[in-house]
Amino acid sequence: MKIPKEIQKIADDYGANRISYIGKRKGKDAFTMCCVDENGEPLPTGLPTIYLFDGKTVEVVGGIEGLELL
Repeated sequence: MKIPKEIQKIADDYGANRISYIGKRKGKDAFTMCCVDENGEPLPTGLPTIYLFDGKTVEVVGGIEGLELL
């Protein structure tokens, strides 16, 4: 899936260098993002944050709720 520009902007703003589409959640396209090191290994960041995109707006879901969406 092509990464929407709204999701890419959030990743750029936070310095994330990997975005993954994880499917539909709550009827919206769901993405995760993280930072990876020079070997492509994800750096630890804690509980996941999920970015839900409906084609117009981005909803950010984090903490335990974000974990439940995985």
